[in-house]
Amino acid sequence: MQEMEEISSKEKNGVLILNKPIGMTSHDLVNIIRKFFNIKKVGHTGTLDPDAQGVMIVALGRATKFIRFFSDTNKTYHAQILFGNETDTYDISGKIMNKKEPTFSAASLKDSIGSFAGKIMQRPPIFSALKKDGRHYYEYARQGIQIDIPKREVEIFDIQLLDAKVPFSANIRIKCSSGTYIRSLCHDIGLSLGTYACMGKLERTAIGRFDVEQSFSISDLEKMNPEQRMEVLLPVDDFLSSYRTVQSNVRGDRFIKNGNKLFQWNALDHFDNYQDSELLKIYDSQYHFVGMGKYSQSDNFVYPIKMF
Repeated sequence: MQEMEEISSKEKNGVLILNKPIGMTSHDLVNIIRKFFNIKKVGHTGTLDPDAQGVMIVALGRATKFIRFFSDTNKTYHAQILFGNETDTYDISGKIMNKKEPTFSAASLKDSIGSFAGKIMQRPPIFSALKKDGRHYYEYARQGIQIDIPKREVEIFDIQLLDAKVPFSANIRIKCSSGTYIRSLCHDIGLSLGTYACMGKLERTAIGRFDVEQSFSISDLEKMNPEQRMEVLLPVDDFLSSYRTVQSNVRGDRFIKNGNKLFQWNALDHFDNYQDSELLKIYDSQYHFVGMGKYSQSDNFVYPIKMF
C-alpha cells in the first residue's frame, strides 16, 4: 500500500462504493479502508461472505452515524446453483450432508425459479451471523448444538434464470429485500425440484441505485494518492434519498447546529405537509446536510435525532 499522507479528519466523512474480492471478509475490507484513509471510524451497510464478491457500501467518519438510515437497501445478485448436494452451510464451502441425483427438466427449473418471486417465508442458514440469546447462529453450529431457526418474511422483487446446464447447475439473477439469504434461496429451489442444492459462486451486483459499475476495487484505491481517494467519497445524504427534507433559515441555523429542535418560524419550509413522526433530512440555510430529525405534529417541531 502507498504511504499515507495526513488529511484533516474534518474531510474524512463520506461513503465509498466498493467491490469486495473473493477470499476477503467484510471485516478485512473495513481494516484496509481504515489504513487507506488513516481513520478509525469505518462501518459497512451489510456483510458479504468471504467466498462472495461484489458491491459493499462503506461509510467513513461521521457518515457512520447514518448507516441505520440508509434507504438504498435492496440488493441485486448473480448466483450459481449447484444441484445434487445439500451442505451444512448451504454453499459449496460446507460439509456435504445429503446427496440426491437431480432429474428435473428445463421447464421444471424455470417454473420453480419463478415460483419464488414475491413475498416468501425463508429460514436463514445455521452458519450465519444472526443471533439467538446473544450468540451468533454459527457459534451454535460449530459446537454441534441444534437450535430452532424461525422463518422470516423476505421479498424477491425479481428472479430470472440466466442460463443452465440442466439438471446440474443454473445461474440466476435476483433482486431482493435486505435480509434475504441467497444460500437459503438456492437450497429451497433444490428442494422444490425434488433434489438438493447449494450455492456456488455469488456476486452482489448492486445495492439500491448503486451498482458494480460505480464501485472501486482495492487495486483501484492502491493506485490513488490520498487526495484522489478523498475525491471518490460520496456525500452521506446521497444514500438518504427516500426521506423528505426540511431546511432552516439563517435564524434557525444556530438552533439546529447546536442540536436543538427546529420550529416553523426558524425554517424555510412549511411544516403542514409533514406526517407525524416522519423522519426528515435536515439542511441549513446554505443547503448543507446537518442531520436527521423527526417531525412532531403535536407541537409542530422537528426534533433532531442524529446530527452530522
